[in-house]
Amino acid sequence: MVKNISAPLVRTARLLDLVPFLNSHQGISIKDLAAEFEVSQSQITADLTTLWMCGLPGYTPLELMDLEFESGFVTIRNAETLSKPRTISFDEALALLLGLDILKTTISPDRQDLIEIAESLAMRISSKVGVPRTIQLEPNVKPEVMTVVKQAISRKIKLTIKYHSLYSDLVKERIISPNEIFEKDGHLYLQAFCFTADAGRTFRLDRIVDLTILAEDATAATSATSLAQISFSVHVHTVSRDLAERFNVSIDVDNPLIKSQSYSGQWIVRSVFAGGADCELLQPQGIRQEVLAKAQALLDRYKMG
Repeated sequence: MVKNISAPLVRTARLLDLVPFLNSHQGISIKDLAAEFEVSQSQITADLTTLWMCGLPGYTPLELMDLEFESGFVTIRNAETLSKPRTISFDEALALLLGLDILKTTISPDRQDLIEIAESLAMRISSKVGVPRTIQLEPNVKPEVMTVVKQAISRKIKLTIKYHSLYSDLVKERIISPNEIFEKDGHLYLQAFCFTADAGRTFRLDRIVDLTILAEDATAATSATSLAQISFSVHVHTVSRDLAERFNVSIDVDNPLIKSQSYSGQWIVRSVFAGGADCELLQPQGIRQEVLAKAQALLDRYKMG
């Protein structure tokens, strides 16, 4: 049965196959050519029209392919550069196979025909170049890690994680309260409050080696206070990149007021102190008084006895 396939991926492969085939089958009829490539005559005519506009840089009649098919029979000349199937390197074939795997993940399961076409092309590449078909793209983040983290975020519960730090090259255990997942520079990150460090932390999800949900009954007594976020506001006197990154916000020069939340009052105090004269904590008053007391204590050390 003749198939009318016009998917871009399949058509590109067919165009590359057409030139060497026509070189060795000069004068073939359009009807037979369509049957050979298992497409309709209108599709093969469209393919020939596309090839008619292909050639070497310069793209004048001297460099373009010379095809004749108006009579119903096809001849081709000036196609030496594509007279043989293009050879590709191992690295190129590997890139194509990985690309096809990515493409397959974006195709709806209902389009099994497209999935089969992509798989068929992958098998042909693997066979021709000798690249193992078992090479596939695997997600960086373990599915079980993503599932548990999403559950913890939605249920607002704590996790115990084993995290591989590249800086120390050690796997450390931490207790965290996940807040949100975000993507940056091609990696997925988890923003959370780390009870081990008593501060907000960001973790790359693919570096979480293992994780478990803490028993809810064991944390019920502390969850109301431990997970409660503290709202705070900071007036920015001097806009700087350091402040924007420290508080993870964009600072409006015309309205230099930061309003945010944190799980830790100590983190707020340390962040304000790190900002020095560039910022001033306005709220909450309790933490503002703590900042004032610590600042006064530091100044008192410089007083002469």
